[in-house]
Amino acid sequence: MLQSNFEIASAFPIVTEAYSQEITVLVLADWDHLPSGLTQSEQGFHMWLLRADHAERALSILQRCQIPPDVLIVDEDYFGFPEDAADFCAQIRRMHRELPIIAFESEMMEGESVLLSLGLCNKTLPPMADAGTITGALASFV
Repeated sequence: MLQSNFEIASAFPIVTEAYSQEITVLVLADWDHLPSGLTQSEQGFHMWLLRADHAERALSILQRCQIPPDVLIVDEDYFGFPEDAADFCAQIRRMHRELPIIAFESEMMEGESVLLSLGLCNKTLPPMADAGTITGALASFV
């Protein structure tokens, strides 16, 4: 769980009773990329999804965390272009080398992931991945 003094007004809790597993996921993506199926209790996770509106705020959140999130999910298009997401993830890698990063592939460059090609993410997902695909990716890091 994130241990920091930042505003959590945009946090979206997803709670389940199926597992006692709790993971903290920082998501940098437009909310429409997150399927409503993630809110279903049978997914097996207790997640706190946070949405930061720009790279500087996201970096600020991560810098102030006493404990980093368990997983970071980044949409390659979230900051404008995949190269901008690569710059952000490079900074994250310097701060938290072991933090798993999952990337939604760019809609502009279908089938090619800038983050994966640069070694800045651990796994990629299609741009509009369904809830099962996302939770499957998350499960591989827990």
